[in-house]
Amino acid sequence: METLSEILKLVLYCSASAVCIYLIVVLVRFKEFLQVLQIELIDLNKNLKPILENLNTVTDKLRLITTKVEDQVDIIHGVFLAFRRITENITRLEEHFQQRLEEPLMRVGALFGNIINRVTSLFMRQ
Repeated sequence: METLSEILKLVLYCSASAVCIYLIVVLVRFKEFLQVLQIELIDLNKNLKPILENLNTVTDKLRLITTKVEDQVDIIHGVFLAFRRITENITRLEEHFQQRLEEPLMRVGALFGNIINRVTSLFMRQ
């Protein structure tokens, strides 16, 4: 029984040693992976910095463009409002002229119409 116990201890120690060796191999590979990852992250950081700076410049320019476009839209809106006021004023002026001139012109037209009717009726009688 002792020999069986000794054999089991030997197998246990060999298994523990194998697990330790496997763990060491895994940790070495993990360390290599972390080193490669670190190199890749450094490269990414180097390449990403100019891209972010360019992106910042682009967003600043886009912000400037949008403010200029907003200013132009405000100017065009003001022009349309001015045209609207001008057309309203022209419409009011037309209505004012129509109110002021329509009645006298109708009277003059009616007067000339009456004169022409009387002249024609005078010539018709004869």
